[in-house]
Formats: sequence, C-alpha cells, structure tokens
Amino acid sequence: MGKKKPPPRKTRKLPAPAARPSRSAGKQRSGAASPSAAELRFQLERQSRIFDSTLSSISDFAYTFDREGRFSFINQALLDLWGLKLEEAIGKNFYELKYPEELAARLQKQIQQVFDTAEGLIDETPYTSPTGVGGYYEYIFRPVFGRDGQVELVAGSTRDITRRKTMEEDLRQSEERYRILADSLEQQVRTRTAELEERSADNLAQSTHLQALSGRLMELQDEERRRIARELHDSAGQVIAALSMNLGRLVDELRVKDPGLLALAIEGQAYAQELDKEVRTTAYLLHPPLLDEIGLSAALDWYVDGLKQRAGLKVTLNLQRDLERPSREMELAIFRVVQECLSNIHRHSGSSSARIRIARESGKVIVEVSDEGRGMDPDKLAKLRARSAGLGLRGIRERVRPFNGDVEIESQVDQGTSVRIIFPIAERN
Repeated sequence: MGKKKPPPRKTRKLPAPAARPSRSAGKQRSGAASPSAAELRFQLERQSRIFDSTLSSISDFAYTFDREGRFSFINQALLDLWGLKLEEAIGKNFYELKYPEELAARLQKQIQQVFDTAEGLIDETPYTSPTGVGGYYEYIFRPVFGRDGQVELVAGSTRDITRRKTMEEDLRQSEERYRILADSLEQQVRTRTAELEERSADNLAQSTHLQALSGRLMELQDEERRRIARELHDSAGQVIAALSMNLGRLVDELRVKDPGLLALAIEGQAYAQELDKEVRTTAYLLHPPLLDEIGLSAALDWYVDGLKQRAGLKVTLNLQRDLERPSREMELAIFRVVQECLSNIHRHSGSSSARIRIARESGKVIVEVSDEGRGMDPDKLAKLRARSAGLGLRGIRERVRPFNGDVEIESQVDQGTSVRIIFPIAERN
C-alpha cells in the first residue's frame, strides 16, 4: 500500500435511467384476477430473500441509501471489508462509519446529488478499510424511483480497480523515466560536445559515440514499448477475454433463470468490454501492430481517429497516394515524430485541429505537422531552433538523426506552428 495513488477522476454521468413505470400500465392489468394479500406478501418476501442472498454472494459491494444518506441495505462483501455485522452498520452514514472526513463529505454530497437530479454518476477513490484492506475503488450511484416517479432510494455498487490503476501508474512512471533519461542524455551530449569542440579533432570520436548511445536508447525504448504492449495484449487481454466469456454465459443463464439480475450482469459485461478496449488502446499506443503488419497509412489512420475520440483533437491526414513504403525503421520514426507533434499540439498549442502531410519529394520523405493554436514568440522560437529547449522536439531530432534528417520549425503568435521533418531517402533505379 506504499504506492502513491493517482488523483480521483472526475465523475461521469450515467446514461439516462430506464423509463419509469406509468400508472396506466397498472390500470391495464386491473382487469386480470388479482392475487390475494397473502400471496403478494409471500412473493415479495421470496423476491427479497433471493435479492439479498444473490447480492451477498458476489464479490462487488452492493448497497442502498435512504433520503438521509444512510445505508438501508448492505451486502456481505462490504460488511466483510469493514469487519462489521449488519446491525452495526445499517442505518448509518459514511461519517458514522468512520470514513475519512473529506471522502465522507464527498460521498454524502454525491448521494444527495443523485436524489436531487435523478441522474446516476460514476466516480472512483482510494480507500483503506478499518480492517486494513486498502485499494482503489470505482463506485456507481443510481436513482431508484417510487410509484410516484420520485427518487425513493439510491442504489450503489463498488468494485476494486486497484490492479488497473497500478498498471496505469506503472506505465505512466515508465514513460516519465524514459523522458527523464532522454532529457538527461541530451544534456550530457550537449555538454560533452561543447568540451570536445575545444579539443583536438581526434577527441571528436567521443561525440559520435554519445550520439550512437542516444540512438541505442531510442531503440531500447521502442523495444520496451513493444514488449509491454505484447504483455498487455497477451496476459491482461486473455484474462479480460475469459472474464467476458464468463459474463456472457452468466447473462445467458440469467436471461432464463433470473431476469431480475440480468441488467446487472449485462452491465458487468459492458464494464469488461470497456476495460478490454482500454487495455488494447494502451497496448496500441505503446506499439501499434498495424505499423508492422500493414504500414504507416493504416497506423496513422487508427492513431488520429483514436486521438479525436480521446482528446477531441480533429486531425486532417494527407498521405501521398502512391507513397512507396520506406524501411521499417523509417516508418517507425515517422510514426513516432507525428505522435510527438500531435501530443505537443494537444498539450501546449490550444488548437482544436491539426494537419498532417506526408509526401515524397526529390529523394526525401517530407512530414509536415501544423496547427492553428497560440503559436510562439520569436525568442522562444529561436531557442527551439538552437536546440536548447523543448523535450518533445529534442526527441524528434533524436528520431531523425540516424537518417541524417532535419527538423524545421515555423511559428507566429496566435497564428499557429508548423513543424517540417525531412527524411533523406535513396532513390531506387
């Protein structure tokens, strides 16, 4: 539990709840023979026992709140987490259950929000229980409507997402380590180069050695990306696939045997599919297999489409139709420099759109990435051109260096920025 937890994500509104039962529906059934009060009581008690038994047998936490924000139902999994009996927890709120003050205040406010707005929400938080069990949890609050159409209860469910969060944090820290290494190495290269310029020509070989080391670092980074992507796809992907199959069988069983729990099972199946999509997206971002299997065009199409969905950045891709595929190493370099340019646009430019043009001209592959953002003032642009600032652009130059390429930057304040990357390529006879 010593790892630093990432900050909670912003709450997301759930889709609109299913249509509430109309009073006219009850009137239409009034003509049928009504069961006796004893039969109704027996059916309700039976359904209640089934509901309680089922929710107490699952590993996720299930519960309901009354209008005072107090627990009116708690399943056994949640009681076990707290180390409490039902009578010790029922009727209490998060403050009375000794939750941390800030977390309790947030949860009670969100419960009231569902009552007030009649809309569900999803959020997540770190939490350590009184029994010492700690983790990261995703929870869902949804309204339960009464016959009068008003919110009568708030139903909730919670699941442990610690493993997913740990994986995300490990990936983030790995990327950060790569950036720090690249920045540190670039600084060493610049310092060492300045020293070598003051020495004899024989010592300039050390600069060549450092540049080779920098190129090797890029190769190791790409190999590590490929390895992590493969492990995500092969290990986590297989586990999620098995989970989805099990949930699919559960949905089929519940569709016949217990329609009352069908919606919950379908919801769980949807979560598994969403997690599978997130893991696959992360693996593809680390190393898109389309790049190796089909080529640059397919990989960039997939990436810009995903960037639009994830970040809202509208990207126009103009790839020369008859562009002959360069070497595998150059294709990877082109993909990475485009990826870095679009990442810089999203993080720094303030532009909602970007343009990419890739073409072959006079024995060179030209890659141009431009935006319509805030641009740069002349001093900052001069520093970038002098290669004394900009971690992202330093990474681009390192990608281009093995091909004896070049990077050109043009920018004006409030008129956007354009980065032009040139890859020399030998013409074939």
